[in-house]
Amino acid sequence: MIRWCFALLLLANGFYALWIWQQGAPAQAAHNTHSDGRAVPTLVMIDELERPERLALTAKPLPEEQSAPQVIPESCWLVGEFDQKSQADLAVVTVQSQQLVAGLETVKVPDEPDYWVHVGPFSSRDKALGVLQKLRARKVDSFLIDDGELKNAISLGFFSQKLSAERLRDKYRELEYRVGIHEVARFRPRYEVYANGRVTSDDLRAALAAAGLQVTPAKTTKKTCI
Repeated sequence: MIRWCFALLLLANGFYALWIWQQGAPAQAAHNTHSDGRAVPTLVMIDELERPERLALTAKPLPEEQSAPQVIPESCWLVGEFDQKSQADLAVVTVQSQQLVAGLETVKVPDEPDYWVHVGPFSSRDKALGVLQKLRARKVDSFLIDDGELKNAISLGFFSQKLSAERLRDKYRELEYRVGIHEVARFRPRYEVYANGRVTSDDLRAALAAAGLQVTPAKTTKKTCI
């Protein structure tokens, strides 16, 4: 009796194991098939695959389409304004090193004026000479002005500082002639450097900075660079 029970139990275990194996087989088969139902081994060499499958595995992705490089328009730039000629010359050399056309223009800009302390001017040269003789007789350092805005006036002194001119004017306040101060315009040179070509503001500024020139280029009219 015991042997029959053992035999039945062993047989039941065998049927159960067969049933478990049958449940797992379809899923494994589905995993190892093509989309068209053809079976494929789990591990295969690329050379063993059919040509379409081999091409699908070995084909390289196409590179992304590259955009066309941006074309920098030709422009005229005011590179900078310099008080020293040596700095302007350095800027010109730097611009030319960037394969650009450089231009240098010298302009006059107002500077601190001078101050002329004077008597007159008088209606004629003869009258001015008569006054000059009287002033020199009183030991006043003076001379006749022959041309310009103060023609036929008597110069008492020429100064670059207004305070000095005012002091001399006050010194001769007791003269019988009116003492005035004439402001004389004075100018100094300024050097403007231009660049013409295909370049950006950042590239131009970087090249100038590398040469020790701290300026900020600005676009200007094309006519300026002609």
